[in-house]
Amino acid sequence: MTYRFDGFHGRALYELNGLPEEVRDGPLLDCLLHLVEAPWDAVPERPGQTAIRHAFFGNDAEGMLTLLIDDKAETLRIIDILWMG
Repeated sequence: MTYRFDGFHGRALYELNGLPEEVRDGPLLDCLLHLVEAPWDAVPERPGQTAIRHAFFGNDAEGMLTLLIDDKAETLRIIDILWMG
């Protein structure tokens, strides 16, 4: 099953503009493409809830995405990006 990417929202849209191009077009894009195919690979933020999840990207997991996942609508939205690289 493939989820629909619902975009970068809020702070993530602002943070996306500050990422180096090689990160946006490389590890971040690879992670996003993987997540639309397998959103359950992202880690729930808290036990017992599944809407807010985290996924790590980059060679040494230098980046973290925070996602809002709607399993009923089969969509995922990126709401925060952290890049330590």
